Amino acid sequence: MSADKKNSQQKKPEIVFTKNTPYMVSDLESFYNSKGEPLETRPVMTLCRCGESKNKPYCDGTHVAKGIDGEKKPGRPKDKVRSFAGKDITINDNRGVCSHDRSCVNLLPEVFKKGKRPWINPDGASVREIVDVIEKCPSGALSYTIGHVTCTSLDREPAVKVAKNGPFEITGGILLKDDMNSKPQSAEHYTLCRCGGSKNKPFCDGSHHENGFLDDDN
Repeated sequence: MSADKKNSQQKKPEIVFTKNTPYMVSDLESFYNSKGEPLETRPVMTLCRCGESKNKPYCDGTHVAKGIDGEKKPGRPKDKVRSFAGKDITINDNRGVCSHDRSCVNLLPEVFKKGKRPWINPDGASVREIVDVIEKCPSGALSYTIGHVTCTSLDREPAVKVAKNGPFEITGGILLKDDMNSKPQSAEHYTLCRCGGSKNKPFCDGSHHENGFLDDDN
């Protein structure tokens, strides 16, 4: 195998943008809609983040008329990890990067108690059940510690999934580069806003649940 071909195969995807531009994605091979069906990829492609493209999830230039405001906004939850220690597992939570996917409260309400304080009970289910649910968290807001080992990532191939009427769900350690030096809580998985309404851009903060963002085709 030639050196050029080997380097090409090893090249990881990247997502590059500024506060005022759409997401520019390069070298992505695995791109899926919310049903798990493959979407078209190109060596370099531009994905919508203003929420108004008529060709979602791809950018169609609609943002040019109004511009893109990629600034973080006041009133967003603090970007801070809180830890909830139980007998056998500690659950770590960063509300600042939560995309409000709701899988935690829907799948394990005995542990993740919506509207309660404290909202996490690490002794409410078995360690295996808790780990299984935390591994479904797309934003990286949730992680866990067992003993002295904290797990914040999984071993997955690089991929982007379009959540139904929600964010881009990034997995597999795709490198994120912008002019704000944005760092996801987990380098392996995170969620990027595509409705245009997040107060924590570029990351999703669940604003799509409130602002009526729709993408019926994906």
